[in-house]
Amino acid sequence: MTLQTWTLLLALLACLGGLPALLAPGPTSRALRGLCRNRWAGIVLSTLALAWAGWLLYALPLEFLQPYRKYIPFVMLAAIPFTWYAMPDLLAARAIGGLLVLLPAPVLQVARVHPSAWRLVIVSLMYLYAVAGMTLIMAPYFLRDLLAWLAGNDTRLRICGAAHLAAAAVLAWMALVAFA
Repeated sequence: MTLQTWTLLLALLACLGGLPALLAPGPTSRALRGLCRNRWAGIVLSTLALAWAGWLLYALPLEFLQPYRKYIPFVMLAAIPFTWYAMPDLLAARAIGGLLVLLPAPVLQVARVHPSAWRLVIVSLMYLYAVAGMTLIMAPYFLRDLLAWLAGNDTRLRICGAAHLAAAAVLAWMALVAFA
């Protein structure tokens, strides 16, 4: 995928995150309050994050893992349900952190060879995602507390939704103009 495609996907994610907060703050507030402790959200998101991490371990040419490469799928098949059992509290927040840590790898791979100077905006955003993801993996209660704070006030939630939509507009502009 190209940097333009990744930037459009990031704009779409920002738009999908901002529209519900802006248009329906009441239901969005209830959903955000329960997200971090939602068992099914944790199961789905952690499965996605661990499957992605397992695929990266299997696909990347890491020499020290070559003797064990054939066992990686089996380890991941055991690790996924074990994670559900061993870390049920705030699993969704940890899984979101895991996804934020994994997302920069493919984006940075295409951004490093793009000739536009605007790529540095995407590179900076990806490093922010990685740091935020590491923080959420170590301290998932930060996301729980942030979402509770955002959900506590409809005006605050609408401002956050508007900021997401503004970020989506900037990312879409970058994708369609700067990275064309």
